[in-house]
Amino acid sequence: DGVGRRYQEMADRGELRTMTGRTVPVAGWIAQVLGHVAGESIATILADRFKQGEVQDGMAAAGYRGPVTWRGFGWRDGAEDITRFQRAVYDRQVAAPKSLLLRAALSDAVCLSDPAGNLKLAKGRSLGRIDPAAAAVLAVAEGQRMATRPVRQARMAWA
Repeated sequence: DGVGRRYQEMADRGELRTMTGRTVPVAGWIAQVLGHVAGESIATILADRFKQGEVQDGMAAAGYRGPVTWRGFGWRDGAEDITRFQRAVYDRQVAAPKSLLLRAALSDAVCLSDPAGNLKLAKGRSLGRIDPAAAAVLAVAEGQRMATRPVRQARMAWA
């Protein structure tokens, strides 16, 4: 990827977990992530529709049966998610510890704009890895949506 020792530095700092093999075993990766958050309440897992079938198979194999929110990174979902992320950052509603992983991903990411002004997250260089930036955008945008959803009130039973 042209990043030298960056991945090893991230692993040494505890920001990146590595797995053996040339491709990611999806079920094993999902099981590892679920083990990392064991005991915590999961509001939803956000996932890219691009790999929906593969991710669904992996979640089933890992035993996850909770809610999943499918998003895309094209103009349709991406524009809303990026705008919500930007707004949260500008309003200082987002804070994160220092992270080489996130800093590297954000430095490789760019926002493209279509003629209507819709934004889309993309790589700024061909070998760039922007997955952590994309995950942050998805998570913050979903958090913003959750915060603005009205709380459902239970109705009184008919007497």
